[in-house]
Amino acid sequence: MNEKKKSGGKTALIVVVVLVVLSVPCCGGIAAIAIPSFIGYLTRAKTEEARTNLTSMFIAASAYYAEEQWGAGGAGAAQTNCAVGTARTDNVPSAAKTMLGPMPEAFEAIGFSLYDPVYYQYEIVGAGGCGHQTGEAIYSFRAYGDLDGDGVTSLYELTATAGPAGELVRSPIIRTEQELE
Repeated sequence: MNEKKKSGGKTALIVVVVLVVLSVPCCGGIAAIAIPSFIGYLTRAKTEEARTNLTSMFIAASAYYAEEQWGAGGAGAAQTNCAVGTARTDNVPSAAKTMLGPMPEAFEAIGFSLYDPVYYQYEIVGAGGCGHQTGEAIYSFRAYGDLDGDGVTSLYELTATAGPAGELVRSPIIRTEQELE
């Protein structure tokens, strides 16, 4: 009876060893599939920065557009439906986050600022001036990125036109080119 117990233990040990040996290639196969998927997921998560900041730029510009604007020192009559001009942040898009320097005047005028490091370079292409007509293109908010660091940039763009009630109307989509660059 002792011999049966000993042989049963050897069988269990052999089964465990075989399972361990067979699991090693399986783990490698799983890693080969999972790692690229995970890297793609991380890259897509980083693109959310551009979408979020473009939406925030639109909201800030909408508030500025709706406010009365006065001339220098409060002189002159108040004007409405005013837009800022064109400006771009001074950073270079890269795979690593960078801290922005002082925000350009157009960004400050609409009250948009970024305090955390960013992956993207941001730009406002604005019509400038006041008293815009319904349907007129007023803004193009852009984010340029290079998440893989290869020198080829992606573009995210949100546009806005003048609405009939003196408001900014955003495009329903954020246009993208080479999204994961």
